[in-house]
Amino acid sequence: MSFKSWKAGFWICFVLLLFSNGYWSLVVVDQALTNKYTSMELYSQEEAVTELGKLIVSGIESKSKKDVIFLLRQANPDAFIVDGEDAISYQNISFYFKNDKLVSIGGPRT
Repeated sequence: MSFKSWKAGFWICFVLLLFSNGYWSLVVVDQALTNKYTSMELYSQEEAVTELGKLIVSGIESKSKKDVIFLLRQANPDAFIVDGEDAISYQNISFYFKNDKLVSIGGPRT
């Protein structure tokens, strides 16, 4: 009688282990695909910011750093703006300056 209960316990645990491994394998594959598509979307977002940044720079390249901060404050008075030495960070977009003139716009530098 104990031999049959041992066999039943073994097979129950074995089946549960197979289902558990299958579940976690699906979770890992799902996470990998999610990360891939998220990185693709972030790349597309960075490209869009860069392209729009080029258009903005060509339109307001004569603006100084102080002028850009003023315009950003008018657009959103409650925004968190980081004023660096040669860059302004505004909502995950950076405005880069050289000799107090706007030269480029893009994502944050890492």
